[in-house]
Amino acid sequence: MDLHRRYYPETRLPQGLTISADLTSNEDIAVEGTFDGAITVPDHHVEIGASARVRGKIVARAVTIHGTLDGTVIAGERVDVERTASFSGHVTTPSLALFEGARFNGTVDPARTEAAMRVAAYRQKQK
Repeated sequence: MDLHRRYYPETRLPQGLTISADLTSNEDIAVEGTFDGAITVPDHHVEIGASARVRGKIVARAVTIHGTLDGTVIAGERVDVERTASFSGHVTTPSLALFEGARFNGTVDPARTEAAMRVAAYRQKQK
């Protein structure tokens, strides 16, 4: 299994951009700037770039963190916390990879991923 998969997201939030909002998409997302809010892409991948500072909740199929994330992650498939990452918060996923050098301060719940994804999908439909 390749732990360093390359994703080529269709939506990119560039360095220098600051967003404070909730974002829902039907495609992969890469964040390079500053984002405060919720990112909901349950069938897609979110990549937090090395220059990114994200605060909030992420619901995705997979999440790769290179930069700074403070919040909650619910990932149906996996979360990779790369060596340049700083992650503080709670993660719910069946597969978590913490690479040497990564900073993680939080809790992990691998057992409730499926239920958490269903709740997130239901809440999104209610908006």
